[in-house]
Amino acid sequence: MNPTSTEPGKLTELPGQAIPYVLAAGGGRAHLLIDQVGRCLGGAEETAGAMSMMTLDGPAGRAIPLHFHRQENEFFFCHRGNVQLWLNDESRLLSPGDFGFAPPNTVHAYALPGNHSGFIGPIIPGGWDRFFDLTGIPYSGNAPFPVGFKPEIPFAKFGQAEHDFDMKYLPEAEYAAPRTDAPDNALPGAAQPYFLRRGEGPRHLVGGTLVTTLIGAAETDGGLSMFTVELPRDAGAPAHTHEKTTEGLYVLEGGIRLTLDGSQYALRQGDYASVPPGTAHSWQGEAFFTKVLSISTPGGLEAALGGLGEATELHMFDQTDSSRRNPPPPNRSWSADISMIG
Repeated sequence: MNPTSTEPGKLTELPGQAIPYVLAAGGGRAHLLIDQVGRCLGGAEETAGAMSMMTLDGPAGRAIPLHFHRQENEFFFCHRGNVQLWLNDESRLLSPGDFGFAPPNTVHAYALPGNHSGFIGPIIPGGWDRFFDLTGIPYSGNAPFPVGFKPEIPFAKFGQAEHDFDMKYLPEAEYAAPRTDAPDNALPGAAQPYFLRRGEGPRHLVGGTLVTTLIGAAETDGGLSMFTVELPRDAGAPAHTHEKTTEGLYVLEGGIRLTLDGSQYALRQGDYASVPPGTAHSWQGEAFFTKVLSISTPGGLEAALGGLGEATELHMFDQTDSSRRNPPPPNRSWSADISMIG
């Protein structure tokens, strides 16, 4: 039995197995590392090893050490305040909606320059969330992070983490100077580090929503795709399943009505839904404006967007969007692992 929040059906602790679930904002497995809180919304156990879904919140502070992972792909979506992100010899100051990607062997680090900043993103393959279990201490506070409490830096545990998590710290490496003149407006089409400004990337009008691709199969060697979905009230995704894809939905703004495996939920900002393969699900906007972060692994769902809707140069959904009046036909199976339900 998993503890639930005061809202019907929402969990506050991870289920420990790959089943459909909705996690209330502030739920999951949280650990305090120095003065930052890393929170796992879904780990290897919940995704059958596919990914670790993480958030991180903290106060203003210095940069973490430059390092690289030999196996993991790491994704940074700024959702609050600012995040200074370093990727090899480049650095950007991310604002809410900006994105950065560190594939394996990318030397990277981040700093939180604001009084309350944070980012959200998966790590693939799953299991890296246990880094915080090793190096941090359990956190159950009712604030995103504690105020005025800084435990000692766990140097010995960092050394153990290099071995246990196949990573390497680079204490002599230099932090690149940040750039403000880079366009950062396109996906590279190959597995390499990059930054993407809010609202940039391929965009499609689908069912009355605006879907923006942050990263796809081409950038992750087929490992993962991420999208933002912006929508008005009552627009959304009709009932469908994925045969092989694990999906996560995180509400950034507004709220959605989610039907997940036959049960209905009301998700608000900060709530998260985990959708294992084969699970029927649908969702619609429940606010004047809603923005959802969608994560799917393996990657490739972006291949269906052209058939589900139409490419656009717009940066907002269109009230006259014809795809809203003509939704995808039921019982149609897409090569990108999307099967509509009649």
